[in-house]
Amino acid sequence: MSYLLYCILPNYDAERPSGLIGVGGEPVSLVSCNGLSAAVSRIDHCNITPPISSLLAYKQVVESIHRSPAVRGVIPMRYGCMVDDKAQIIRLLEKHRSLYTALLKEVEGCVEMGIRVLISDCSPPWPPAHGDLRPGGNADSEKPIPQPATRNPQPETPGQAYLAARKAHYSKQETFSKEMSTVIKRCREAFAGLFVKCKTEQSSIIPDKSGFTLYSNNHQSSIQDPMLSLYFLVQKGAVDPFRKVFRHIHSNGSARLLLSGPWPPYNFVQPEYNDRNKSMIEGIEF
Repeated sequence: MSYLLYCILPNYDAERPSGLIGVGGEPVSLVSCNGLSAAVSRIDHCNITPPISSLLAYKQVVESIHRSPAVRGVIPMRYGCMVDDKAQIIRLLEKHRSLYTALLKEVEGCVEMGIRVLISDCSPPWPPAHGDLRPGGNADSEKPIPQPATRNPQPETPGQAYLAARKAHYSKQETFSKEMSTVIKRCREAFAGLFVKCKTEQSSIIPDKSGFTLYSNNHQSSIQDPMLSLYFLVQKGAVDPFRKVFRHIHSNGSARLLLSGPWPPYNFVQPEYNDRNKSMIEGIEF
């Protein structure tokens, strides 16, 4: 038997989160050292490859601790971080004390809100470019730019057709990249004052073939359409105003948007990857 690590949190007066059950039905306990605690439960090494139920139980533990009024912030760990005994947990807390303390201070009192944007060439990706995107603001409409008439295509050799297809493909990639940059800029402007930090992830490849279809906000889209994910670190008291701004954007724009959260700050507790913090991100080394 080993210990499965769920999250790191500031120390508080409790032996174990009340009634909290982790993976495999094991009770969750806290191991504390120098002002920090690690939430753990016993686990058999051979059961580390989890069924979905174990992943959901793991997620539930992290989120339950994060929601506790006594906890000011948490550092969620990746599923699979295991240690052999409590002595190793203590050494982990001692080794990374300064890093964990700094991260906990940064996410204190905050939650994570996520927005996903599906971008396709069938509709504009965002509300009009000018004006205030907040409720009650003025968003001026843009007039479409007239496009020149296309000529009848001339016969092409296979090589010319291939090069033309590649040119069109990379041109489309560039267009989507610019659209995503515009969405990021306008989204940050729309939520200005409502978040502490923002991180983004975006697809970098435009597929040549269509995938399955999904529907959102009365739009049809391929699941292989380029997707932009934005993550916001938001003070708990700003969650409702954040949702209000999102509803305004969603109802007044043609972009396919999905809001999620509030969650523990999953995307704001991993420092930039390097060899020095590899043990924290990829696994635990001693």
